[in-house]
Amino acid sequence: MSAADTEFLRLLKKDIDYFERAIERFEELVPRVSAPVQDQWRLQATVRRNFAMELEILLDKAEECASEYADPRRNKSGKNDRDTKHSDSAPC
Repeated sequence: MSAADTEFLRLLKKDIDYFERAIERFEELVPRVSAPVQDQWRLQATVRRNFAMELEILLDKAEECASEYADPRRNKSGKNDRDTKHSDSAPC
């Protein structure tokens, strides 16, 4: 894995942590505001939570691709790449 790949994964993990902490702080503030604002904030928290989950999926895929890149002869099932196709996931 190159230095750029390592840096990308580090920044991605940092972004995920940031969004998870932001959601927690956001949810702590919700009870302190009026009902209409609470509804809007809950919606925003849901959107941010979904985004954090999407970042985690991206991180998992990036780590999977990095490991396949490190040993291109092996895929996640341990078989030779020529024997199987990755139809269920995006290419690395």
